[in-house]
Amino acid sequence: MNFDLSDYLRDDTPWHRASPKEQVLYNKWGKAVYRLREGVLYDYRGRPRGFIVVTTVFDLRGEHRGFWRNLIVSDRMRRVIGFALGARIEGLVLPPIEIPPLSYRDLPAPALPDGAVALECPAFVSAWSMMQFENLLPSFEDDEAVKENQ
Repeated sequence: MNFDLSDYLRDDTPWHRASPKEQVLYNKWGKAVYRLREGVLYDYRGRPRGFIVVTTVFDLRGEHRGFWRNLIVSDRMRRVIGFALGARIEGLVLPPIEIPPLSYRDLPAPALPDGAVALECPAFVSAWSMMQFENLLPSFEDDEAVKENQ
């Protein structure tokens, strides 16, 4: 017997698996940290925190913060800092993931900063970054320049 549950699922539900509309990104302990939706990285308070342009990760100011390829996020030193469900990297064991929290309603995404263009994405190193994934994208809540773009 087959059941179609699609009528009961909301499009904006943050599932723990990748979906066409949103991907949940996890840190090295399997905790959900960010959500990727239409090229914008959101935190779980619904605040935009950065952008992905092809394979390059930028913060809200347009500063290069890392790379995104094959469901893996790396820092600028090419070390793994986060991942989405389904990611694989040879020589590195990814942790089991936790069910993500419910997200707030997303705030409007600011405009992509000038100069945020894709950079060449180097091969990743099969090692975890020392940086916390949560610190990759600063919030800039008090930054006037970021507020003006919103």
